[in-house]
Amino acid sequence: MRRNTNQKTTSKAKRQFNRRRFLKGTTAALATSAVMGKSGAVSSDVSTPEMWSDPETWGGSTPSAGDEVTIGSDKHVVLDQNTPNLGGVTVQGVLEFKDGAYRELTSDYVLAEGDGMIRIGTEDEPFQSKAVITLTGTETDESIRGSGGMAIGTKLFGTFDGGIIDIHGASREKTDWTQLGATANAGDQRIQLKEAVNWEPGDEIVIAPSGTDPTEAERRTVESVDGDTVELNSGLDHDHFGETQEAKGRTVDMRAEVGLLTRNVVMRGDNEVSNPGGEGTYNNPTKGDTSLEYETGFGAHGIFAKDPKRVQIEGMEIYHAGQTGHKARYPLHFHHANEQPNSYIAHNSVHDSYQRGYNSHGTGNVTYERNVGYDINGHCFLVEEGLEAEQNNVFRENLVVFNRRVRRGDRPFGGRASASGDSNEQNDFRPAAFWISNPNNVLEGNHAAGGYLANGFFYDGRGGFEVDEADIDITFRNNTAHTYSADAELRYKNLARGFGVLVQMFPDGVEQFPFPEAPEHSIEGLTAYNNGHSAVWTEWSHTTLEDSVIADFRVGHFAIGGSTTRSNLFVGSSNNPVGRGGGGDFFSTSDTGSSGDSTHEEYDEAVEKAIEQKRNGSDGAKEPRKETKIGNGSYGTSQVSKKLNNSSSYGTEKTSKNPNSSNGTRTTSTYYGTSDGTGIFNDTIYYRDTPSNEANEFDSVVQPSRQRIRALEVS
Repeated sequence: MRRNTNQKTTSKAKRQFNRRRFLKGTTAALATSAVMGKSGAVSSDVSTPEMWSDPETWGGSTPSAGDEVTIGSDKHVVLDQNTPNLGGVTVQGVLEFKDGAYRELTSDYVLAEGDGMIRIGTEDEPFQSKAVITLTGTETDESIRGSGGMAIGTKLFGTFDGGIIDIHGASREKTDWTQLGATANAGDQRIQLKEAVNWEPGDEIVIAPSGTDPTEAERRTVESVDGDTVELNSGLDHDHFGETQEAKGRTVDMRAEVGLLTRNVVMRGDNEVSNPGGEGTYNNPTKGDTSLEYETGFGAHGIFAKDPKRVQIEGMEIYHAGQTGHKARYPLHFHHANEQPNSYIAHNSVHDSYQRGYNSHGTGNVTYERNVGYDINGHCFLVEEGLEAEQNNVFRENLVVFNRRVRRGDRPFGGRASASGDSNEQNDFRPAAFWISNPNNVLEGNHAAGGYLANGFFYDGRGGFEVDEADIDITFRNNTAHTYSADAELRYKNLARGFGVLVQMFPDGVEQFPFPEAPEHSIEGLTAYNNGHSAVWTEWSHTTLEDSVIADFRVGHFAIGGSTTRSNLFVGSSNNPVGRGGGGDFFSTSDTGSSGDSTHEEYDEAVEKAIEQKRNGSDGAKEPRKETKIGNGSYGTSQVSKKLNNSSSYGTEKTSKNPNSSNGTRTTSTYYGTSDGTGIFNDTIYYRDTPSNEANEFDSVVQPSRQRIRALEVS
């Protein structure tokens, strides 16, 4: 084995030992070289596999603690024993984990480069036993490869300048996540799911929140499984809703998600350095609770940089990962990997992450499918920089349960209190379960299930993106977002959080609404409920919210710049009794320190009178509502959601003319209201500084540029 001459050494003794191993390894090397086939797979004639435990593999003695080991291009080494804590492992040939028993590789880093491959199982024969990669170290400023923006750091598992990762754990066959089949109440130790699962005793799971409080997500251990019924190690602390509701021919599905955290292949940071608690724990007592408390650490990170040949990871669990405050140090991270049509990340879990989750940076054509993220600091799934290469990634049927905002000092890209979300800061002050900076990616069937001062899905183009206007192609289908909380300062527009879906694609410094050539696209099939700010906020040309179900909302759809809502069901108050989010004022500003661009609007007797006059056909309905403008913003919104008469019956459908269309296009949405025709859920004012038109009535709300519209939705 050769010593890696690029590796930084830490002591004279270590250098001497590795030099000795280099000499022995040279005489023991096989003559056969690794040969790459056209498919990118390593041919079977690389060399005869040699056992790690065999001293002859290493020229006389197996690696010891602190050794930096390189598996040359002419070597195929099979890990058949647990290792000591190595100084590093570089793979230029093949490193394969032997199945049949527990295997653990402990090292400061594990890296495949060139034609090198790290293999744990295959697609045809997934790894059945337990395999663990434990990464160690505290050298926060060290990088084993690259420099500047391509420095990959240490305490890593990954690739650089080539390299192949093939990980196929048998856990890929387990149920990644599902939903409750019946409501689970606080104190229950048995839960019923909507389908039978193949979990096992000892597996860890997470049950998502159902109401408005994202911290009601709960982790439990499986005691036993009988079909669709799971016995837990202890009773639940909170209620979790598990029913559907039929309304106007549509199904309102608010069943809490349940995700599997345990996998049989594991990548983790070492406990000594990455273990939570101590100085790494942050809590902001001014919030009045411990909801913002979180754990920081210098954890492991997975990075696949500079054109890996292939990265396929399935059935892997990652925890104590991410390196707080350090750029490009995330649990699973494609870093300027460019086109990756043969790569996928599927059936994995990332939990207890110190920084973010699954990241495509400068990378396209990766498929992320049926993964779980839980307890994530910052964004969970993200497309990082809006680069041209970051297109055609597919995010399908993934689950995120509880991600949170991080304090300024812990954000890898900083973050001012009034940050605009530019490319240098990446909006970690209002993170998202799915944060998308390049719109040309596919999101379908994902569930974003709760976040503290965070958002579900955030299309964020404020830092700019390298896509021509005519080529913009947003694909968003059948996703769910719920339980995203907002703090007391709901200030438009750079600080607001608590959105189910937020589309803000206008780059900083660019006049809004200048994109006539942008094609039409839809937010389609969305289910959103119990979000603290708005179910949907679209601030982009040609966006249509359609065929969606919005329930228990404060704001259903806030539309700017030609956005439209069409053929949706809005449920003012559902049959979900857990922490109802419907009703109440839209904005709740703090007593002190309020600033920024927003409007706070009070619901008072004058408004009630104006609405009543509108019902009676009086012009009095055009009287302005009481408005308090905060700051010097050019536009804002305020909305009240209200249920009258405690009725649960249906309202009527209405059609309304789209004022932003010259041909009088008509759009339709359904509001779930009262049977007597008096229910009013949304009394919304959209305005510019200089109003230019009279009040109009819409149930499909469209906000044209520089117009003032009063939208009264009457059931």
